[in-house]
Amino acid sequence: MQLRLTYQGPLLGANGKNTRAKHKHEIRKCFHRQLKRFWEIHPALAKVSLQDGNNPAQYYMILPYLSEKFSRYGYSFVPLVSALFTVNCSISVLLLRPDPPGQIIRSGDIDNRLKTVFDALRVPQTKDELGGYQAPDDDEHPMFCLLEDDKLIHHVSLETDTLLEPVSQTGNDNDVRVIVKADIQPYFLTRENSVFG
Repeated sequence: MQLRLTYQGPLLGANGKNTRAKHKHEIRKCFHRQLKRFWEIHPALAKVSLQDGNNPAQYYMILPYLSEKFSRYGYSFVPLVSALFTVNCSISVLLLRPDPPGQIIRSGDIDNRLKTVFDALRVPQTKDELGGYQAPDDDEHPMFCLLEDDKLIHHVSLETDTLLEPVSQTGNDNDVRVIVKADIQPYFLTRENSVFG
């Protein structure tokens, strides 16, 4: 299973002094809208069910099950890539930025910016990661995320290039256009994860 997610706007790197939690959650909200649409249009996702480990005759429809399992901090999250499915994810990122192509080494914060993207793709691990957002918006019941945990990413590739069209009127140096390609594969095939195969 493959999908692409996009983001355009400022992309700030986090550090020990500033985790950029609010910024990450705002990007998470952007990805949520796209993932919600993906769940709506994918022909098989709504039909996926999970077998109860304690009662093999019992099955749970995946969307309400995930929404309940990942309910925390007043939100109900639904990750597409979850350890429950025995799947992992390969991520390719195209990062368009105002700088000339290359210069990754000189852009010392590129790894911190990439970490911001990865954190925005996953379910928050603490309430602080919501960046002060106390409750989900009306269209965030549930809130869709790509990843349960970024530990499920098994391969990453990054390409940078020049942003030729500004994404804001101000032309901020932190403005980017990001295209994330996710390739989701079972690491062993089961009835529950055959939709990803």
